[in-house]
Amino acid sequence: MALGCEVLPGGTSDPGFTQPARVEIVEAVGASTTFVLSYDIAIADGDLQLVSDDALGPEAELAVRVVDGASTAILVRGPVTRQRIAVATGGDGSTLDVIGGDVTIAMAREVQVKVWPSTTDDAAIRELLGKAGIAPEQIALPTSVVHDETKNALVQRESDLHLLRRLARRNGCWFWITYDAKTTLASAHVVRPPVDQAPAAVFHLAGADRNIDDAVIEWDAERVVATDAANRDIFAASDMDGSVDRSPLTPMADKALADIVTSPRRARLTHPVDDAGDLITRSEAALIEEGWFVTATLAVRERRLKQVVRTHTVAELHGAGKRHSGKYLVARVAHSIDANDHLMTVTLVRNGWN
Repeated sequence: MALGCEVLPGGTSDPGFTQPARVEIVEAVGASTTFVLSYDIAIADGDLQLVSDDALGPEAELAVRVVDGASTAILVRGPVTRQRIAVATGGDGSTLDVIGGDVTIAMAREVQVKVWPSTTDDAAIRELLGKAGIAPEQIALPTSVVHDETKNALVQRESDLHLLRRLARRNGCWFWITYDAKTTLASAHVVRPPVDQAPAAVFHLAGADRNIDDAVIEWDAERVVATDAANRDIFAASDMDGSVDRSPLTPMADKALADIVTSPRRARLTHPVDDAGDLITRSEAALIEEGWFVTATLAVRERRLKQVVRTHTVAELHGAGKRHSGKYLVARVAHSIDANDHLMTVTLVRNGWN
């Protein structure tokens, strides 16, 4: 059984449910969380164990609860989408991988073609979440522009999930799901990256408080730092300017990339919009996405850190030198849990350096 980890069928604890030997979960910015439950199986009563178990079959709802310091946390809840079976001669040594994703998987099952009635991005996102049965815990978009169905309407030619991600992205927002530790129910967040939050985790590379052994840090300066954006309002016969000189996000260090580079790095954007404010928002969103020019990758063990690291939170890195020590955002965590440990491969991103 995986250490400090319990799989909950239907979101509730069941002593009769067979727990996996290993669990892998990947959570990342801009993607649905996925899970792999690995079982060591053999032949019993003339058949491979668990392969036909409905609790591990298509659309079976599973949640994964882990120890998080002195409490617990739900890393994912959602349906089983497929299985992978490796069969060894004689049965012994065979493995079963049960693979699935979070509650957003169901939102991607049908492509919709629709012209939305006059609406805002905020209203559309709330309607999509309500349709999926996901509570909107934190929705904060920078614009309230109405997309008039008689002008530049909101047109959907994709699944509800892809539309929701598109609306979040063009507002410079991240969309992610969290789960109540007791009920395992899902809640949605659509906000700009929370760069001003207090650190939820602190990593030390040196000294008496050292809790990680190494970090790989990279930077890439060939990124856009400003935009030229213009559009012609054909209904009002006027020009709109949505140019932005730098990302609106607060740098997580002393200098943003716009303060470091000297050569021009500009993108040209053209979007059919009804409002200059909407065009500015699209420019800001592009620069927010381009702004993460520093990346750090860490290998972290839960029993050493005494907590579980989650994406979409702030972390602080110490002992990486003056330039690269400080606050980062957690962009990806790959959890690997077995009988011995809970290993987390953590990717941090930052929009500045010291």
